[in-house]
Order: sequence, then C-alpha cells, then structure tokens
Amino acid sequence: MTALNMGSFDAALKVHYTDLRVKNLVYKNNPFLAAIPKYEAFGGRNLPIPVQFGVPEGRSANFSNALGLQTAGNYTEFVLTRVRNYGIASIGNEVLEASVGDANAFMQAASSEIDGILRAVTQDLAGSMYGSGFGNRGSIASLNPPAPAPLAVYDIQLAEPAGIVRFEVGMAITSNSPGGAGGAPLNLGAITAVNRDLGIITIDPQAPGFTFPAPITGPPPIGDWLFQWGDDQNGGGPGVDSRAKLTGLEGWLPDVAPIGGPGTSFFGVQREVDPTRLAGVRFNGSGMTIEESLISASALLFREGGRPDICLVNPVSYADLIKSLGSKVVYDLMRSSDVADVFFEAVRVHTPSGAVSVVADPNCPVSRAYLLQMDTWKLYSLGMAPKILMTDGMRILRNADSDSVQVRTGFYAQMGCSAPGWNCNITLPPLVP
Repeated sequence: MTALNMGSFDAALKVHYTDLRVKNLVYKNNPFLAAIPKYEAFGGRNLPIPVQFGVPEGRSANFSNALGLQTAGNYTEFVLTRVRNYGIASIGNEVLEASVGDANAFMQAASSEIDGILRAVTQDLAGSMYGSGFGNRGSIASLNPPAPAPLAVYDIQLAEPAGIVRFEVGMAITSNSPGGAGGAPLNLGAITAVNRDLGIITIDPQAPGFTFPAPITGPPPIGDWLFQWGDDQNGGGPGVDSRAKLTGLEGWLPDVAPIGGPGTSFFGVQREVDPTRLAGVRFNGSGMTIEESLISASALLFREGGRPDICLVNPVSYADLIKSLGSKVVYDLMRSSDVADVFFEAVRVHTPSGAVSVVADPNCPVSRAYLLQMDTWKLYSLGMAPKILMTDGMRILRNADSDSVQVRTGFYAQMGCSAPGWNCNITLPPLVP
C-alpha cells in the first residue's frame, strides 16, 4: 500500500473542496447568507461605507434667503473593520492510511470532519448575521435546579426557545450580564444534552474529555447572556464600540433607537443624530397579524425612500403567516446572490412599496422580522467566507502532539449597510395558536 503523504492528501482536498462545493455546503438552510451580495476583496485595515443622511438646505422661495441659508449636506461613513472566526478539525492518520487506495473511502474518512467543521463555522456566521456583534447566543430564563451546587450538572431554559438552533452538544459555554456590567464572563462548562423541543441545554461543569482553558466559575444568574467560550468580550452591549463577532441585523437595526452619549459610536458613527437614517426603522406589530405588520412597516420604509424586497422571519413565524393567509397565499422563489442553483421558497406579500418575498430562516429570532432592501447590504470578506485557511498553500497541517492531521477553516469578514434607513426591524405580534 502506498503510504499517505501530505501532498496526496492536499491534492485530494483540492479536487474535492471546490469553491462551488464549499458554497453549497455554506448556503444550505441559510437563506440570508445565500441572498446577501458578497464582496470578497476586503483588504487593507478598514473599509469606509459613506452615507448621506441629509441634503443641503440652501433653499427658499426668496433668493436672498436661499443664498444666506446655505448649508452643506450631512455625510458620514461607517468604517468597517474585519472580525476573525476559526474552526479547527483533526483527522487521525490511521483512519486516512486505512482508506488509501479507495478514493471514495479516502474522502469519506476526511470529509465527515471537514464538512462538519465548515458547517459549524457557517452556522456561527449565519447566526451572527442576525446578531449585535457581541456574540450572545441567547439568554437564561431559568435554571433547574434553581440553585445548582458548584460543579453540579444543571439545565438552562432559554428565554427564546427557538434560539436553540444556535447550541450544540459539545459546545463550551460562558455567560455574562447584558451590557457587560458583570465584567469578566462566568465559565459554565460544556453542553452535554440539547432538548430542541423545549429550548433547554444541559451544562456539565466537569464534562468528560474536556480540558477547559480557564477554571469553572458558574453557575450563572437568571437573565445572563450565553456565549460560546471565547466569543464573549465582557458581554459587550450599549456603550461599547468593540465587537468580537460579525455585526449583524440586531446591531445595524437595533430594536431601540440609539440615544448617544460617550462611547456609543457604531463603526465610528454617532447614530443618535438621525436614528432612523443611521440605525433603521423600528416598527411594533403588536395587535396585528404578521401580514399587517409587514404592510404597515413597508409603508414607513416607502416614506423614507426605501423599497424593501425581502423579509426574513423564523420558520415558526413563516408557518403562522401561511396559515393566516389561507387561500390567498402566493409562493415565490428567492435565489442566492452568487450561486445560480441555490434558491429558497418564499411567500409573496404585496405592500405599499411593492411585492416582498418573505423567507424562513432558522437563524432569525422568532420575535423579529427584518424587512430589507437587499441592494443596501453586503458581506465584505477577505476571500470566501467561510473557507479552508491555507495562506501557506497547504490545506492540512501535521498535529505536533498527536497522530493526526489538522484542517483549519474560518473567515475574515464584516457585514455592512449603505442605507440603514431603508430597512426595518419589526417586533412581531404573539403567534396565533
């Protein structure tokens, strides 16, 4: 048998993991990630996005007044900086050696781990595209038992059970108070069970096989935010313009208008000057059906000059919309921005600003809908996001401390919006039973 070598493994990966294959892996069940336009040449230290939020005001029915009241237009720019994200997988040499000679078996042995870590990084990216940039994956509604003993196993009930899609068995978890008031994060342990029906995760502070990078300091208080270990940046939150994760819709279109003050800039912009044009439209759909909420929110965007074409909702809300429309439902397709054969089913809703395609995305919070004009959004990255990292030209590395090889995946990226005021964050009404 010919011995496996680094060169033959790298060559096999090159043939197997084409850009198209990686994109198809990445976009499956992630419609917002598929639909958002991509810019994969985000080099340099930063990338400014200029925004005009006010026109010159040298105007009057009287020429002298117009001449004397001249003012310049109001301009600013969001200065984007990249964030980093990594996923690392190791594959035992014995497994690979045993599969040499059978190309299918060879790639099956390698691809299960590589596909898995690519999906893990992808899901983190797709979830972050709805987040604030501070890395929180959910918040704590209750503990069981209510006061766990130190190092005892306990359950965490998520405040929004649908957010369970962002948690996996084996994930190491920390917590912090919203806004980072708690300072350093609490180190909780590893997830050993996930109840996806009820939105409950089980935490074991002494999970077998885990070597945590710091001592366990949990359990957490009720209301804390939950993070994957290493993602928390002292909780983040209002007043902090330093986000460890990619800044998504919650950051660009906050559900509470920015109020300003020291340290509240957002990519260098004080958005309280014009919270609508610089931080989006907010609409509360309480007391309305989902369809009525979309129509009313669209009217506000039309007033501001926006022409939304996509609305992203949680699958639970999507199902509720279909049921409420009944025989009036009209289906549509939403296509990927860069892969022709990737598309998602949508429901077409007619609004004052035109037809909108409503798409279900598991990463969208169940209490939110995001009404977007997609040509104002872009995912800026240094190369593909995510991808196999191979700056030195090699897709694999030998692990120095084990009989295995290592594949590194990740991305360097940021999400940006050129016209926040043409997009809306909708608080959805309670779901119809």
